[in-house]
Amino acid sequence: MTHPNNSYFSNKVQEIHADLNGKITQSSNTIIELSVGQNLFDVHPFFESLKDELTDGSTNSLAFPCVQLDIINSDVICDITIKKEIGFLAILLFDYSSHYEHLHDAAQEKKKAMLNEQAYELTTKYSEEKRAYFEYIQDRIDAKIVQKLQDIVSDIEKLQKTNLDEKQTALLKKIKDNSTLLHQKSIQLKDDVRNDLN
Repeated sequence: MTHPNNSYFSNKVQEIHADLNGKITQSSNTIIELSVGQNLFDVHPFFESLKDELTDGSTNSLAFPCVQLDIINSDVICDITIKKEIGFLAILLFDYSSHYEHLHDAAQEKKKAMLNEQAYELTTKYSEEKRAYFEYIQDRIDAKIVQKLQDIVSDIEKLQKTNLDEKQTALLKKIKDNSTLLHQKSIQLKDDVRNDLN
């Protein structure tokens, strides 16, 4: 059987005793290095923020999860329990740095996955809206331009079969050529929209 001082937890837990004024009387120094006689409330702003609460005589016990302590050469994330005993404070620091780091990494991965999912949904929605828009434009080109130009070309062909003088025939040929060119361009535009859609 392993001696308790050699266990996994022995280097993950630090016990600190201080008098009610904050003067440290004992520290196991397994996580952060503290000196006997040093004032707990001067060690870190976290402890300083509790000074009034711990010295007024009302609080018996406090617990704080996930406290980041950056003291001298130590930067750790601890769960902290403070218990007021008769005449002194007992503070336990539980080093959960690696645990909280893994939680942080897991939270980052989850956030990244959620952002990727949102990006996918937005891309899909954008693609659907783009498709609907291009189909609408394609239908409008077909109904409003291509069909009308086909009607004009058909009417011109009917006019060509009538008795026209030379000037009228030349004008009708010019109209037909321009209409045919516009018809071809409108079909090309419709095809371009279809290509953009695909």
